[in-house]
Amino acid sequence: MSERMLPREKALAYGFESLSNNELVSLIIKSAYREKNVYDLTDEILEKAGGFNNLFSLSYDELVSIKGIKKAKALEILAILEVSKRLARVDTVSENRTLNPLILVDYLRFNLGFSDQEEFFVVFLGAGGKILKAATMFKGTGDRAVIGIDDILRNALLCKAKSLVVAHNHPSGNCSPSNEDIEITRRISEGARLIGIMLLDHIIISSTSYYSFKSNNLL
Repeated sequence: MSERMLPREKALAYGFESLSNNELVSLIIKSAYREKNVYDLTDEILEKAGGFNNLFSLSYDELVSIKGIKKAKALEILAILEVSKRLARVDTVSENRTLNPLILVDYLRFNLGFSDQEEFFVVFLGAGGKILKAATMFKGTGDRAVIGIDDILRNALLCKAKSLVVAHNHPSGNCSPSNEDIEITRRISEGARLIGIMLLDHIIISSTSYYSFKSNNLL
């Protein structure tokens, strides 16, 4: 073990914000395997995930495939990640708040970007960009979700929305819009316009990137 201050000692002395990403994960791992120290084990976990920012993508099978990570430890890590994910949802995109595009992208990344099935998310906005309702409306059984445009527009009318932002994830990780994505965006935009509602953007999200139809002049 290195002579540097241990993560738990550093956290107690200077607070958790003083810990590096690797030190935070090391604190969760706690104990080492007899052939590896805790830092080597941490490095393997982060390498398996493809970096700290992709920890949410780790599966149980991937964790237990790492020598030194047993069933109980894998479940503990996954539980901590799930708690973090749920906390990230709390009041981030909720009613009676004004839409913040950057916060919305972060929210979508946490909640849709790591999913292995396609999900379609809709934000219904009132006057001044106030969020009236935000929810996943459709989920796919595989890597594609069947989108009900009539259901989206009906919900928009029910909550008296003035505008919409729609979003969905690409489990493949490639956020480039497909021809189907472009067509569904056109149909939602035209349908919304007929009832006096504007489609502000369609965002495609993955665990590492996103694509905005508005930013790419497709709306």
